[in-house]
Amino acid sequence: MKNSTYLSIGLLMLVVVWMLSGAMAKVNDPVATEEITSKPVMQVQVLDIKAEMIDREIVVQGELIPNRTIEVRAQTASKVAELPFAKGQRVVAENVIVELDAEDRHAQLKQAEAAVDRFKLEVAGARKLEQRGLQSEKQLKSALASLAAAEADLKRARLELDYIRIKAPFSGILEQRYVELGSHLEKGDKVALILDESVLKAVGLVSQQAAGKLAMGQLIKVRLLDGQEAEGHITYISQLGDSETHSFRVEAEIDNQHGRINAGVSAELRIVIGKEQAHFISPAVLALNDSGTVGIKSVDQAGLTAFYPIEFVRTEADGIWVSGLPESVRIISQGQGFVNAGETVIPVPAS
Repeated sequence: MKNSTYLSIGLLMLVVVWMLSGAMAKVNDPVATEEITSKPVMQVQVLDIKAEMIDREIVVQGELIPNRTIEVRAQTASKVAELPFAKGQRVVAENVIVELDAEDRHAQLKQAEAAVDRFKLEVAGARKLEQRGLQSEKQLKSALASLAAAEADLKRARLELDYIRIKAPFSGILEQRYVELGSHLEKGDKVALILDESVLKAVGLVSQQAAGKLAMGQLIKVRLLDGQEAEGHITYISQLGDSETHSFRVEAEIDNQHGRINAGVSAELRIVIGKEQAHFISPAVLALNDSGTVGIKSVDQAGLTAFYPIEFVRTEADGIWVSGLPESVRIISQGQGFVNAGETVIPVPAS
């Protein structure tokens, strides 16, 4: 019985030694070790891009307003007799846009003209009598005063006739008409709104950080919501910032002789402040490093990955322009989220 027990213990020890020797052999085997510790090489899609020289821009949201607008007002009182132009029509400077009833103004003009003629004769006669010593200087001065008053009345009568023909002060669009036929106007009443849309002003507000980079005459590119584009140059930069937003007003003139752009619309204003080399990429290729910095991952000829922090230069509808990359670089366009800088990958050209 004792001998069989010793035999069982001996066999168990032999089995344990055999198992341990197999495990140690497997650890010492270099092929097995490589299988345990090696990581599969990742395949990533790559894209070769090159830098281009582009405009460095400050982008702000703004609007387009007419270069000039004016509310035309009546300068005399009367009833509206004629309306030669309809609302929305184009008018030329000095076109009559509203004509008032003359009433008795023509008679008043003739009366004033006659009075001037009469007092001119009186002054001439007074001078002759004064030269002969038959009339005093005081009587001549009285005649001259009467003539001056008559001439003032004549001027006023002519102005009254001129005021009944209300004219456009400049060429533009009759945007609003506040009167109708038969309307009675008093002096100072609004008649019409005329806007000059041949030149538009692009108006926007820039931050105080960007205001120092602006200069008179700088190019402004305007993009409307409907896709229309136009260009102009800065004509005004405010020297006083807004007390609440600390932003500065900037204006640029946009030629609109053909009237293809409407006033009063929202617009994106791109103010060109210089030139810069940048790469055009899709936002989908952006990545973050361990510290949360935005950048792009690249691959060199040996398949080694690298991370480049980037700065945004400007945005487009189909991508973004960034700086901070080498002039020519192979970037990871797909799979960048699964590899880290310093790792080796298998680059596959993007389809």
